[in-house]
Amino acid sequence: MKAWLILLAVASPLSAQVVLPATGKKFDTRTINGSGGNTGVSVNNTAQPAPPTKTKLTSYFRLGDPRQWKSTDGRSLLGTIIIFEESVIEFDAANPAAAREAVNKAPPPKMPDKPTLIREGKIRLLVSQKPVEVPLDRLSDEDRKYVEDLNARLPK
Repeated sequence: MKAWLILLAVASPLSAQVVLPATGKKFDTRTINGSGGNTGVSVNNTAQPAPPTKTKLTSYFRLGDPRQWKSTDGRSLLGTIIIFEESVIEFDAANPAAAREAVNKAPPPKMPDKPTLIREGKIRLLVSQKPVEVPLDRLSDEDRKYVEDLNARLPK
């Protein structure tokens, strides 16, 4: 009896079924959507020249030094007051280095004869190099007085 059990224990792994994977078609190349023909796609190794770089230089006209602006709800904002008009010059350059050189050689912007400081009850502040419109009624009394005095000194 022990011999039969030992024989059965040894013979059972040998009787396991071995399956060989069918790899005949597994590695065939297939076309897109199984069309079996030309897919209309071609590869062109010639390098295309880079399009000219468009550079836009925006100049803001500051009317003072950076200062801490306080709102009526107690929050503060560090920025410089600017007018609503801005100077925009566009350059076409072959690469970014040429664009930087063109910006450096650009003529200085000319301030408008009649600058607009207040428009529709708002002023503009330059905060982190970005213009932000702030309603006058959100500014503290001290800041509103500063804006009104500055506006009175501008040419009309």
